[in-house]
Amino acid sequence: MCDKQVIRREIAILKRSLTDESAGLLSARICSRLVQTPEFVSARCIALYSSLPDEVRTLSLIEEWYTRKRIVLPIVSGDDISFHLYSGRSRMVKGAFGIAEPFDTKYVAPADIDLFVVPGVAFDREGNRLGRGKGFYDRYLASINKPVIGLCFGFQFIDRLPNEPHDIKMTKVISDAIS
Repeated sequence: MCDKQVIRREIAILKRSLTDESAGLLSARICSRLVQTPEFVSARCIALYSSLPDEVRTLSLIEEWYTRKRIVLPIVSGDDISFHLYSGRSRMVKGAFGIAEPFDTKYVAPADIDLFVVPGVAFDREGNRLGRGKGFYDRYLASINKPVIGLCFGFQFIDRLPNEPHDIKMTKVISDAIS
């Protein structure tokens, strides 16, 4: 399993076998583990993501924490992402790739973000992440020295991923099986 496209296809098959109920329960377990990490506890401003249906679900996490910590979400523009303050569901629109994005909210500079929490197609024991192939997070995080935590379902955590010099390593990976 060394080809990225092969891994993406195999993980996609596994994701389709996950029921809506199971995804919700596993997501709650994963998010519970996340909020107990020292990185989350100490962070004042946290970059999260609006989850797609096949990713660890983050909406409940975002809703629970945005009044207690500054939560920022990515906005895709062309080949880049930027992070903007989350200020409630009513201030969200469907953006690129059908992902919910904040609109008409404050841009937050990377220096003001204490922790990045990112999705991925797969992760490995060395902290490598396989994304969807567009490189948004790798480009954004390339010059940032902050903790980055990947969230995934247990079947997305594999022994070894192919990686390239530009791939950003995770500080930590949390799944329903590991934390």
